[in-house]
Amino acid sequence: MKYRILGQTGLTVSEIGLGAFPISGVQQQADGTRSGWTGTDDQQSIALIHRAEELGVNLIDSAESYGDGHSEEVTGRALQGRRDRWVVATKVSPNRGLDSTASDLPAQAKKRIFEAAEGSLKRLQTDYIDVYQLHATPLEGAMPGVMEALATLREQGKIRWYGISTNNRGAIDTLRKLGDIHVLQIGYNLLEHDADDLLHFAKQQNIGTLIRVPLAKGMLTGKYFQSSELPQEDVRYERFNRPESIDAFKKLPQLNFLAENTGRTMVQAALRFVLDHPGTSCAIAGAKNSQQIEQNVAAIDVPPLTESERQKAFAIADTIGTPNWSAN
Repeated sequence: MKYRILGQTGLTVSEIGLGAFPISGVQQQADGTRSGWTGTDDQQSIALIHRAEELGVNLIDSAESYGDGHSEEVTGRALQGRRDRWVVATKVSPNRGLDSTASDLPAQAKKRIFEAAEGSLKRLQTDYIDVYQLHATPLEGAMPGVMEALATLREQGKIRWYGISTNNRGAIDTLRKLGDIHVLQIGYNLLEHDADDLLHFAKQQNIGTLIRVPLAKGMLTGKYFQSSELPQEDVRYERFNRPESIDAFKKLPQLNFLAENTGRTMVQAALRFVLDHPGTSCAIAGAKNSQQIEQNVAAIDVPPLTESERQKAFAIADTIGTPNWSAN
């Protein structure tokens, strides 16, 4: 494994991280339906995390909303006795349950962040969270309360560093006027590469970056180049079956040139693209099993994309269109 420094945090993180959305599995929804990531079970997920550790992966990224906390619960179980070997990142939905018209919105927001953090700490079975991230842009009136709560949690030692998952530069600038932003989680991949400028900005400002959806929720793995069929209860089913997505899947095989006779698989080409950006600290790719994390980790040693390959891939991507996984 190769490692990089996560911006101003000083944390040493593996170039490939583990995205923990898939390990949330399929959960019962309030309306009685089942939805989530198909093809996983908890014991397999725990084995996946342990295998990732063996490969040198030391960052895992979860969220309170992943499986209504189930991803955090599985992560907590997997890390018992080995917590000190991992950089644990998770995310909070800052606007959940808030009344946007209330006069006490900042106070509501503070209470929301404090309670959410306690919930995540309990599910993760840990005393502290290394990187705590806002999973959405807070309501404008809630921003002061949110940033004050994050600073207080850090003072208390319950979180070490904090930031936001967004590609919205305006929101980032607004929040930075109210407090520190140590880490940005940015959506960026071969199909959705509009965040190039944002990544350069993060590099200039010494803000650590965690790159989400580097495989476009599986679209760039090659697995769906022939068929995009998924079970209806899979969280990706609706987006994969939109007309524009169906059309995109028909065009994806044009990207096979990145893997043919190059010493890379399609997965590794997609991850190598992300890792080669100077603004990238860590690429957090989701995985369901040990074989997938092994392939992800192998991306650190494959040849980088040439400039001609990059430009050809961009030209193809511009004609494909995507379900817009990077938007946040």
